[in-house]
Parts: sequence; structure tokens; C-alpha cells
Amino acid sequence: MQADLGGSVGDAGVAASYTYAARYLYSDVVVVNDNFLRLSPCEDAYQTPLSSAVKTDPVARLIQYKDQLGNPTHRLRLTSPHTKLIILAVGSVRIKSAPETPEDVALDALQYDEFVEEYLLPSPMVHPDRLMDAARAAAGGADSLLNAVESVVGWVHSNIRYIPGSTSVATTAEQSLEMGWGVCQDMAHISLGMLRALGIPSRYCSGLLSTAVGETHAWLEFLHPQLGWLPSDPTRGMYIASDAALVKFAVGRDYNQASPVEGSFVSTGHGGLDVAVAQVVQSPEPMSFEDALSLLESANGGC
Repeated sequence: MQADLGGSVGDAGVAASYTYAARYLYSDVVVVNDNFLRLSPCEDAYQTPLSSAVKTDPVARLIQYKDQLGNPTHRLRLTSPHTKLIILAVGSVRIKSAPETPEDVALDALQYDEFVEEYLLPSPMVHPDRLMDAARAAAGGADSLLNAVESVVGWVHSNIRYIPGSTSVATTAEQSLEMGWGVCQDMAHISLGMLRALGIPSRYCSGLLSTAVGETHAWLEFLHPQLGWLPSDPTRGMYIASDAALVKFAVGRDYNQASPVEGSFVSTGHGGLDVAVAQVVQSPEPMSFEDALSLLESANGGC
């Protein structure tokens, strides 16, 4: 039987295609550009990769592998002199909806093995002990897993203002909490830090959001003892993101382990990301590198 590829999310899920494009500019010639790219879809209970491809201009050597957390990764090494680097990624996935109303579990009954302990501990961007008071206040005395997650995510969505460009990739969860604003990365960090403070294993996710053209998106997953990792999106106020709108590229303890692009370059000048843009559409047909370039051109006046 042929799977339904329409807009509703059935047992077979929804087919979605994505494109990502980024341009990096440098003030002087770069002789070595060495990066790790997490721009290909993960495989999990709610997402099945169908295709993926990455290319660069100038052409770079790309080695594909999975990192220690299982994230599909490309190692990019470019040694030809250049003053501009364009990174393109395209692919398609099938996304299933997470359960809207999973069975709840008492917080004092939660039991996890040692393999998830790292998702309760502090990480460079998130220190649960510094968020403990805020976590208890946000949870409001919730004594079950889902009530706690709903309360924390709802609090972050209501109390942390989303202001594009207001923070950087180096902003920690406690810094954003103190300021009272941030972007999706900050909302994810604050939420997962609060949940860790309450004893709920939580991890950072990066990828794309299908409901709008934009850059990459960040959310979190919390661990349900029977159902495994469930997606939660504080930026959109969804304590369970069950709308099959997220394309996941990577997971980690925080942004540092799941950033879409990470690396360094050798040059006498300076530079970095000029523009990045992404799009997801409901279609089983993969988008092309030409589609990615067109998206980049429309985002900022040409390549």
C-alpha cells in the first residue's frame, strides 16, 4: 500500500524535504578551513531519513561519520585559498507525530540507568544547580513528569521574551534567564536546565522548523521512562511537540555538542557567518542544491 504523503500525520508519517544554505565571508585569504557539519537528519522513533547530501563552494574534502552521540556529521577540510565559503545541505525525511497525551509518571518514581546520567549533569552552557530556585518556582509543586515539563516549558515560553539577535551562541542558560530574553537556543537551554534541576534527563536538539523559512531551530527532548525521548519546544510553547514540524539534525548536552557548524579557519584576516537560511516543505521529493542557492540569493542579495 502506498503511504499517504498528505498534510495529516498518520502512522506512516509525513514526508518532508529540506534545504539549508550558509555563506561565510572573510576579510583576507583563508588558507585552511576546518569544520564539523551537523546538517543531516538523525534517525529516531519519530524521524526516518530518506536522503541527504552536503556540498561546498569552493569544493572541500568531506568525510561523513557519526559522532559519539550518534549525530550524522561531515568533517569539512578546505585547503585551497578562499575568501568566501558557501555550505549547502539538502535532503528528505519522514516524520511521525509524537504522542500528544502519553502516560504520566510520578517524579519520585522516575528511574533511569547510568547511560542517561550525563543529561542530568551540568554542561558548559547549562548549570542546573544555578537554575534550581527558578525551576522549583516554575514547576509550581508539580509532582509528575508531564506536569513538571508542561509547567517549566510554559513558564519559559511566557516569561522569556523571544528577541532575534539579542544573545550569542556563547550565552549561558543562567545569563539568558537573568536578562529575561533570548532566542530559541536560550529557551531550550533554560528549559532543559530547569528540568535537569528537577531530576528529569533532558537534552538539546538542533535542526529545522517546517512552519517558516528561517535559520536553524533549537528545542529539547526529555526522557520518558517508557516512551524514550519526547520532543518539547519552549519557543512555540509546546511541552510536547506533536505536530511533526521538526527536522532533527543533532542532539547534545547543550549547543556545543549539537551546533550545525563548528570549526576554525587559518587567516591573517577575520570573518565568519554572513547569512544562513533554511526551509522545509511537505514533499517526498528532495530539494536540490540549486534550490538551496536560490534560497540564499533571496535571503541576502545574491551569492
